[in-house]
Amino acid sequence: MICDDGAVSRSVRQLLIALLLACSGVVLVQLPAHACRCDVPRVGQAAKQADVVFSGALRGERRGTRQATLALDVDRVYKGRVDESPVEVATPTDSCGLRLVRGQSYVVFAVERGARLTSEQCYGTGRARGRTLDSVQQALGPGRAFEQPVPEPEPPTYTRVLDSDPPRFTRLAAPGAGLVLVGLLGWLLLRGRD
Repeated sequence: MICDDGAVSRSVRQLLIALLLACSGVVLVQLPAHACRCDVPRVGQAAKQADVVFSGALRGERRGTRQATLALDVDRVYKGRVDESPVEVATPTDSCGLRLVRGQSYVVFAVERGARLTSEQCYGTGRARGRTLDSVQQALGPGRAFEQPVPEPEPPTYTRVLDSDPPRFTRLAAPGAGLVLVGLLGWLLLRGRD
């Protein structure tokens, strides 16, 4: 038989509470297992590495399992070519993907992958704030305001109305000759009255 004066059970209880608190502390302060691990480049370096640099506001997004497509209304183009606004930019849905807020303006550093633009946190994309915009303009110049390209007009198409041959000259000239004849007869009648 074990004699317990309460000190042993109190010690076990305290040990269990300490163990519970220690375990909960690990869970509460542990960083996400898949945090994005990259060195975000300075603006000058990001500008050199990017194929396209522009500023714009998030209009909307479509999220898939591995990739999201962001639609951004373009304000200014600093580097490269942007042909339409909104422009679509692909970004991964993992921890390095872009998390943009609708309506806020961003400076986007993107690379061309085929006909698609892609960007992520590691490329330097971020909020379009005073210091960031100053650094972009120092590295790339003032940029140019985005203007939607004017589409070229389509060439005219000609449709043949009838499949028959054109009328002969005499048939075309008959109405004109009739008017001339009526005019001459009218002139002769008026002259004969005098």
